[in-house]
Amino acid sequence: MTSNNLMLVAQLSGLRILVLANRLGCDSDLARTVHDTLAAKLAQMIEAQRKILAADRALAATRGTEEVEDAFYDQHHYQTAWYETWLIEPVALLDDYPVDHFTHEYFDFRSGRWHDWDTEIPIAVPVPAEKLCGLAEIIAGIEEISGARFTVENVYYSEAEAEAAWWESTGADPDEVFTITEAGRS
Repeated sequence: MTSNNLMLVAQLSGLRILVLANRLGCDSDLARTVHDTLAAKLAQMIEAQRKILAADRALAATRGTEEVEDAFYDQHHYQTAWYETWLIEPVALLDDYPVDHFTHEYFDFRSGRWHDWDTEIPIAVPVPAEKLCGLAEIIAGIEEISGARFTVENVYYSEAEAEAAWWESTGADPDEVFTITEAGRS
């Protein structure tokens, strides 16, 4: 397992450098923000893998001693933390809303409150790959290598917000689109 962890550290480090280099070509704040967030997440992933490697070395060093059981539990702890942090749920790189499936609630970061999802639910709209300045391909590579999944979504907490964002993204003016001209009347 150690060689796989060491290889993963090297691959993630190389991909982090690629993300930082790719950021230099970004033409929007949105793309730069996602690049920065992904670089930070990769640094956290690398640090988690380094902890696993250190636990592996500690376990090897304690074989045949009384400390072997503690070292085993440390190794297990770091491997479990990796699994729970990076492999269970997708990692949000832009907007996120945690969901509690047991209570049927979601957390709104803007208001700092939990809301019942039976009455209202956020609308998550994926950011198109072309708005990420080449980052979508890098994300796919990271997912393939690490097993982690990432989302890049804008979250809107009402239909009005989602509709306003859609109109803004199209560049159209709803007043112009829905204007009834004299020729259009019956």
